Formats: sequence, structure tokens, C-alpha cells
Amino acid sequence: MADGEPFGELSEVRKALRAAASASMYAPSILNTQPWRWRLHGASLELSRDPDRTLNAIDRTGAMTLISCGAALHHAGVTLAARGYSLAVDRQPAAAPGPLLAIVTVTGSAPVSSLDVEMAQAIRHRHSDRRPIVADNRASDNEIAALEAAAVREECALFRIGDAERPHLGAAVDEAQHAEQGDPAYRRELVAWTVRRPHGGGVSFESLVAPTPRPVAVRDFAAGGETGLFPGFGDDRFADYLVLATPRDTAGDRLRAGEGTSAVWLTATARGLAMSVLSDVVEVPATRQLIASLLADRAQPQLVLRTGPQGQPVPPPPAAHRDLAEVLDEDPL
Repeated sequence: MADGEPFGELSEVRKALRAAASASMYAPSILNTQPWRWRLHGASLELSRDPDRTLNAIDRTGAMTLISCGAALHHAGVTLAARGYSLAVDRQPAAAPGPLLAIVTVTGSAPVSSLDVEMAQAIRHRHSDRRPIVADNRASDNEIAALEAAAVREECALFRIGDAERPHLGAAVDEAQHAEQGDPAYRRELVAWTVRRPHGGGVSFESLVAPTPRPVAVRDFAAGGETGLFPGFGDDRFADYLVLATPRDTAGDRLRAGEGTSAVWLTATARGLAMSVLSDVVEVPATRQLIASLLADRAQPQLVLRTGPQGQPVPPPPAAHRDLAEVLDEDPL
């Protein structure tokens, strides 16, 4: 299909928009909270925060909620592009009333590229893998370049942490984790989303990984308790750490950071790379500033991503997802 061609009956467009909202629930989110809602209005989807799924202690600034919503926005857009629709995305987090973050409108038809198909196919296969990288080599320069290009397409930047900088990253992560573990509100919220997690969300016991020696620690979701997933025999020696950054640190930048995270992650999935997020180091203001210093203040760090060749014998268990009816409201035609 070419730009400007008729794109069918409104009922078909709305069917595609429902599919996009459904696909968005596979997007990565802080503690798998899936903190978004959609409203189907005509040929548009309206994206909002879900105030019932936000984290008041872990995500005090709301940055991780915005990044999570941005990832959902990108998943929805990828799904529509792979179905041959052209889109207009109005990102208005600062000016929009209430929790409204963006409006996705189908404007016509468009050719479907191989990249569109590749990204859409990766949605159902994408997962967080917090187990150590067990491969005996790193991701190739070409693979890292593909991840960097994916970030740039979403107006973000991706910075690879060098070997000399890795100890500084590890120290910053340790400091962040120590600060958060010392906060009773943080510990209660972590339990709420890992032990007493709601239906269709949270981090399941089956996906909790026991702490193992690593150059850069991952968040201990089990808080020293039992875990359900064998970590394997790797030590993250060949992991790469990538800082996802934006030019500024506005609400719009954070939403864009979520889109960039989704694009990078889907690209990694399509190329057989394992990935997980280190968000704790940017949740604490002091350690976020340490990460900014590693970038020489060239950009604002939003997330740290850990990636490497997928060497574990089996994938981790799938995450829980909300039902479509929980996240989608539909206006009548």
C-alpha cells in the first residue's frame, strides 16, 4: 500500500487499534506495573497514565512511569506500522489535561518494511532476562550499532560503557541499591509487586534470580529471600552496559526514552541478544548524576540497559499481563 491510499472502513481501523493496545501490554515497565491506559476514540488511541499502577516510593519523580508508558506507545506504533497503517503521534505530556500523554491517530495506509515486520514479531518474544550473560564473547560491534540506530530513530542516544568506566557504574549501582534498601517505603513497595503482586502484573517468584557475583549488580527483587530461577554459571564478564539518554529531561524526553527503550529492546530480541534494565541507578538522584558524569554531561541518562549474547539454555518464564478490558476504554462510534 502507498501513502494516501484509502485505509478501509473505520471498523477495521478500530480493530487494528485494539490489537495495538493489546500488544502494548507486552512492553517493558517498571516492576511490570504496566502503568498505562488507552482510550479508543474514532480512529485514535489516547494514552494516559494509570494512577492505580504507579510507584510512590520507587518512582518518586514519576520518570519510570513515563518511560514505561513510552515503551507501550512504541509497541502500539510498531504493531500498527506492521499492519500497513501510517500514523500521526501527538506527544503532549506537558500541555495535555490530566494524565493524557499521547494520541495515536491512523491517518492512512503505508508500505510495510521488513523492519516493521521484524520489530512487530519481536514483541511477543521480548522478555527481561536478569540471569548472568554466560556467553564467552560480547555482542558484536554490528549488533551494538543496530541498537544505537534504533535509539536514534526515536530521538534518543545510546552510550556504551567502556571497560575503564565499568567499575564506576558498578559502584554507582551499589550506592543506589544501598540507598533504596534503607528506605522502608521502598521495601514495602517492592514486596507489593514481587510477593503480593496484583493479578496480571508484578515480578513473579518464578522469574526471581538469586544474587551472584557480577561486576555490576542487578536489583535483588527477592530481598535476600528465596528465588525461583536458576541463575546459570555466567558472571556477566561479557555483558555490555548501555546508557539510554535524551537531550533534556522533560516529561516529553522521558516519554521518548520509553520509545527508545522499546526500539532498542525489540532490536536486541530480533538479533538474539539477552537484555535487562538497571533502573535503580537512575532512580536515586545522586547516582543518576554519577551516570551523567560518565557521559560527560552530553545527555541526560534515563536508563541503563544490560545486554549480551543469549547463552542461557531456556528462556525465563513469561511475565504476567493485564487483560485488554483492564486497560482499554472504547468510545461508541
